[in-house]
Amino acid sequence: MGYDIFPAFARNLASMSVSKQERILIAVSGGPDSMALLHLFLRWNKRNVGVFHLNHGFREAASQDAAFVRDYCRNLNIPVEIQEYDINRYLAVSGESKQQGARKIRYQLLRNFAEAGGYHRVALGHHGDDQAETVLMRILRGAGLHGLGGIPLQRGIFIRPLLTVYREEIVRYCQEFEVPHIFDETNFEPIYLRNKVRKELLPYLAQEYNPEIVPNLMQLSELARADELELQSRAEEICKGSMRWKRGQLVFPRDRFLELSTSMQRRVLRRMLQAYQGHLLRIDFGHIEEWRQHILENTSYRLSLPQIWVSGTVDYIFVGEVSGEKWEPVELTIPGQVRVGGFTIQAELGDRDSLPPRTEDSEDFDLEELQLPLVARTRQDGDRMRPFGVEGTKKVKDLLIDARIPLQARDFLPLICDQEGILWIPTVRRSQRAPITASTTKVLRLTQIRP
Repeated sequence: MGYDIFPAFARNLASMSVSKQERILIAVSGGPDSMALLHLFLRWNKRNVGVFHLNHGFREAASQDAAFVRDYCRNLNIPVEIQEYDINRYLAVSGESKQQGARKIRYQLLRNFAEAGGYHRVALGHHGDDQAETVLMRILRGAGLHGLGGIPLQRGIFIRPLLTVYREEIVRYCQEFEVPHIFDETNFEPIYLRNKVRKELLPYLAQEYNPEIVPNLMQLSELARADELELQSRAEEICKGSMRWKRGQLVFPRDRFLELSTSMQRRVLRRMLQAYQGHLLRIDFGHIEEWRQHILENTSYRLSLPQIWVSGTVDYIFVGEVSGEKWEPVELTIPGQVRVGGFTIQAELGDRDSLPPRTEDSEDFDLEELQLPLVARTRQDGDRMRPFGVEGTKKVKDLLIDARIPLQARDFLPLICDQEGILWIPTVRRSQRAPITASTTKVLRLTQIRP
């Protein structure tokens, strides 16, 4: 063959330290990007790959796409999972946009299936043109350095080995290696922002201003990401040296904060929120800046940010509410909610096929494999648990250390147990007990409800 993107693909895998001993789940829609990705992985190491396809039902040809992927994989003896999900029903309930909701469901289903199937990584078919489109869209929305970094090569279990390869190169690869594929016509309808950027804005900029706009945007993302990582590392060092946990709150000295540059002040505030609640959902620049101005202008304040309270005195900056009071074991109501140790735990029951995909704050258990009632309690000396996917048991103390749970918070963290042992430590790990299998009928879903 005269043309090959395999070297770029292999370099990206090496840069992410992906080994041939790892099991890789490949998200395959049937389009040229994902089919090329699958073909490349089969050349790299066919033995440890599997395929996942989501039939979201948006298009009339969706069932044909699913059949195409299924038949291709079966002909090559590749494990394939075809899942159907009524995303339109989910969108009607959640109120999210079509693209946002579909992306959320797709990632969650991929994560769930990878975990259940013992896959170490999930490979996605994003490429260089996707990166350029993302950076340009974020410029239009007024993104900062973090946003200009675009799509990461890897995040958690998700990897993108084609992120440095252009769409044109992928299509050419499919032609050269005779890789069959289908086209989703909705990708070319200018009704979504990304499609308008792809079909209208980028071609216009390339024709009228700079024919190298796509590689230049890719270069911008690479430079921005490198700078962002350096500054983020500095912010983490500052927080590590000055941030403390006290009675369930994160505390940062106000005088140390005032010594920092404006840029680093914003980063430290974002880092504190991330450390406290594990995410920055719904937090934007305006929230951080409002909080920063309160710190600069008021010796005492209390401010409500999305899902969280922040406050301050003349000496300290605080994230979260005061807690840390000793609490007694509480029996969980099923279904129902209990509040323990600053956490709200919700229990739900449902049929295996009727529950929506679980979130990162949830865990599912086979109800018939549990010994009820369930109890929420604090840790005890000698507590051990067998984490999901791990051989043998581990000390709860070691699990809390591995999860970087602050020492001050460890004695107040709830452990969810049935009558035989620990099932789940919210924000830390779930146990191997009562996993969801093909024979499961009734599911107990436990969810940590964030403030």
